[in-house]
Amino acid sequence: MKKRRDRVLFYGYLCLVLLFTSIHNTLLLGGALLVLFLLSYKEFFYLFKKSLLSVVMFSGFISLTYLLSGIFREIDYHFLLLLNLRVFLLSYLSFYIFEQINIFNIFSKRLSRVLALAFSQIHQYKRFFIEFKHGTQSRWASFTYSKWLLSLKSMIFYFLNKSLHNSQEITMGMRSRGFFHD
Repeated sequence: MKKRRDRVLFYGYLCLVLLFTSIHNTLLLGGALLVLFLLSYKEFFYLFKKSLLSVVMFSGFISLTYLLSGIFREIDYHFLLLLNLRVFLLSYLSFYIFEQINIFNIFSKRLSRVLALAFSQIHQYKRFFIEFKHGTQSRWASFTYSKWLLSLKSMIFYFLNKSLHNSQEITMGMRSRGFFHD
């Protein structure tokens, strides 16, 4: 029963994504966002903060670039509002839906295994990144750009090597369990 509910919610989510990307009316998108806010009343602040933090870099950079292009040509502020509203709505919707469902119940058993593998890698790399961040902060009394570049270079080198090693190990493990039919 839970599997069926998760599938229905997920496919409904995909339909809503298609619907919201085809709507070009800011009032309708704003109304849909308001409905989502009401649906998530207990988790509103958590989802709002998560959505805002995730889109601020993307939307901020795109919006700023678009506004700066207004120096050379006339810009459409309605388009800018529509773009930012749509990005925020889709982000909020995504976070809301993925808080409600178990993504591993939606797909086939085989695809769920691959998804579980991807999630484990994401969490592992997130932990490594946090450890690098804490390590560099604890070693420096003051921040300098050259130290930051040096640590960034080391971190990138570490992640590339780790990715190559992990991909080889995972591929061998999956092949030994008959995942690939070569």
